[in-house]
Amino acid sequence: MTLDNVRKLYERIGTDKGLRDRLYKAEGQAARDAVLREEGLFFTDAEFDEMDGVLHVKCQTHEEAERFFEFRNWWNFLRRT
Repeated sequence: MTLDNVRKLYERIGTDKGLRDRLYKAEGQAARDAVLREEGLFFTDAEFDEMDGVLHVKCQTHEEAERFFEFRNWWNFLRRT
């Protein structure tokens, strides 16, 4: 399920420096989508937006919410460049 791929990326991005670097270096959305497909993590912008609220609600502490907002802001920056 591609919606679950948003959650998987959120969980991996903090520990998988290689994936994070590949996404940073990808030029444009098509290249980022290719990286996500290679990793089995592809999702659309609409799916990311849909999962935003789901992941936020699951935060149990202020620290978890901060980590989530950092991830969301990071992804929003990437997808707009």
